[in-house]
Amino acid sequence: MTRQRDDAPGSALVVGYVAGAHGIRGGLRVHVHDPDSDALAAGRAVQLWRDGSAVGVFTVVSADVVPGKASLRRVTLDGVTDRNRAEQLRGSELRIERAELPPLPDDEYYLADAIGLAVERERGDQVQALGEVTGLTSNGVQDLFEVQWRDPKGRARIWLLPVLPQHVVEVGPTRILVDLPLGMLPDALEDDTA
Repeated sequence: MTRQRDDAPGSALVVGYVAGAHGIRGGLRVHVHDPDSDALAAGRAVQLWRDGSAVGVFTVVSADVVPGKASLRRVTLDGVTDRNRAEQLRGSELRIERAELPPLPDDEYYLADAIGLAVERERGDQVQALGEVTGLTSNGVQDLFEVQWRDPKGRARIWLLPVLPQHVVEVGPTRILVDLPLGMLPDALEDDTA
């Protein structure tokens, strides 16, 4: 895989969301998109956003892994001191400025950078459009790109692309090139290549 985009210095990346309150002293249950990330390290500034609007900027006091749930953290933010305030933050996205995150090796990219990219595959000298990445999800074992495409009747549909090196060949500035086994695509997209 090639590194995708680093053209937006100062832009914030979504690293997780507030799943709910934890305890009575303002603790939060936060689902992180990358369980191996240290993005929520103590002292780091995080932006909370909900419904496209900024809720505020907070400093992480602590972030502890919930035993048995690698993608869940118990997070304490400076200024969030009671359960009512924590409940008000439920559903908020946690964003961190790109400059706050460690630099990536050349063969890595942030998953959030793939949102908005076209997904294509090459068959001989032809390129087949398979949709556009509109979101990220996980099945608990691996990350998945949510790829939106239009069926033959023009309806928007979603198919899931596992973010694995054997499937994601290259991530470029405008597209993701994939190599997929038979049966991974919706039938209408598979038929298009027959």
